[in-house]
Amino acid sequence: MNKKIILILFILFSTLVKSELINFQCSMNDWNNEPKIAFSLTLGVETKRAIQTLKKGNLEMDLLVSEDYYELGQFTDGSKSKDRFIPVIKLNKETLNIDYAKYMDLVKPISCLKL
Repeated sequence: MNKKIILILFILFSTLVKSELINFQCSMNDWNNEPKIAFSLTLGVETKRAIQTLKKGNLEMDLLVSEDYYELGQFTDGSKSKDRFIPVIKLNKETLNIDYAKYMDLVKPISCLKL
């Protein structure tokens, strides 16, 4: 009887849990104007975490959602305030272009496609 109650409570609780993941495939055009996949992004809007998937592996970062950007980076302390955030990548919500990348020269624009 207890197992049935626990199972029912678990099913009810799991239907109330909401998580939103947004997946992006980001690419840049090469010399032949062909899109070349640079990396992919998985953004957990509810968890405030992001994963950048590269050929060499995954990078896990904090996510700050502002009015205009999805900002991926790192908080400097546990307060999670905007002034204590170091951005690494800024993805424009409207154009879906990478407007800022700390460790990449944006000679060619990087555009992302929402999957």
